[in-house]
Order: sequence, then structure tokens, then C-alpha cells
Amino acid sequence: MLVIALDTPFDPPNEVDATFATDNFRAGELVGMWSRARMGAAATEARIVTLDLSSVQVTVDVLRNQGFLEGFGIDIGNPRRMYDEDDPRIVGSGATMGTEAGGRSAMERLMREHPSINLVYAINEPAAAGAYAALRALGVADNVLIVTIDGNCSGVSSVAAGEFGATVMQYPLRMATLSVEAVVEFFETGRRPTNTPGLDFHDKGTALVTNVPAPGIPSIGSGRGLSECWG
Repeated sequence: MLVIALDTPFDPPNEVDATFATDNFRAGELVGMWSRARMGAAATEARIVTLDLSSVQVTVDVLRNQGFLEGFGIDIGNPRRMYDEDDPRIVGSGATMGTEAGGRSAMERLMREHPSINLVYAINEPAAAGAYAALRALGVADNVLIVTIDGNCSGVSSVAAGEFGATVMQYPLRMATLSVEAVVEFFETGRRPTNTPGLDFHDKGTALVTNVPAPGIPSIGSGRGLSECWG
């Protein structure tokens, strides 16, 4: 029997034969690195909020959050835990449940508490869209940089429109295709899938999507992103 998981690695990973997934830490790291480069010297005075999934620290939430903060240059302490950082640039966080309504209400609250916010990381594009709607209603959308992760066509369109500075594209179709190919190979040859070197899963790839590329950080523009997006 061959057991394959998709999207999020098990803990411990050997609970299944193979996992085809996004490297969520790397996805967060990419938008963190890009945000720091985009802000330039102002990154030392950033006022950051993270719009996370929930108060229960699930794997994908932790990996993306911690990757973003490390990419931005923040000491994340324990990479398996959120909110143990003591960097004064992090001014708040909010649970969004990954929804637009959740992102909007969290952003409204955080702006009341910290009106100087200038950088928002969101767990996914619906939460980021809610954050943008809140900031636009307050008349400050042009003063706040929003970054996120997913690669949905609506999210890439928000990058094209200048609402998000960047997103990181996942490739769910590639993930599904690779897993089916692995099953076929197993039944034909008996060979089991192997992990990406250095990881405990098979990474099916990610791409930073932005129209403001930063030196040394690989990215694609929103035009190409719209040709590769999903949903």
C-alpha cells in the first residue's frame, strides 16, 4: 500500500509514504525578503502586523508566519511557535480564519490600536483582500504594503492592480499531478516517491509574484502569474 498526503506535511512526516506540498516556510520567507528589500532603509522602522489563520497554531499558519518574519530579518526564536518574538517592529496580529471578512475585521481593529502600521503580512489572499478593503475605507491603503501567499487568480489580479505588493504562488494542479504520477509509478515499478533534498516532503515549487522585482530575489511579474494562477 502507498499512502500519499497533499499540501501539508504530517508531523512526524513518516506517518505517510510521501507528501507533495508547498514549502510554506520558504513561501513566507520570500515575501518577507521582498518586503524588506521593498522598504529599503525604512525596514528598520517598520510597523508590522500579521494576519494569521487562527489562535490555534496549525502547521501551515506557523510555517508561513515564521518564514515571513525570518525573511524580513526578525529573530523568530522557536520556528515552531508564533508570537514568541520580541522585535518592536511587530506591533500586532489578528486571527482571520483565512476569510475576507476575518481579514477586514482584524485589520480594522489593528488600525484602531496601531494607526502607524505600514506593513501587513496575511496568511492568504482572501485575508489580504479584507485587509485592503479596510485600509481603503480608512483612506490609508496607499500608505501600507500588503504581502500574502496563495497564487489564486484573484490574488494575482490584486498584485496587478497594485493592491498587494506581492504574493507567492502555489501550484496545486502540479501537486495533484505529481501525486498521481507517483501512484502510477509505484504500481508499475514498486518505486516509492522520494523527498526533495533537505526537506521531509516533495516540494512542488513556489513563485514570488510582484511587479516590483527586488535584486537577488527570484520573482515573476503579474502577467506571467495570471497565465499560471489557479482558482
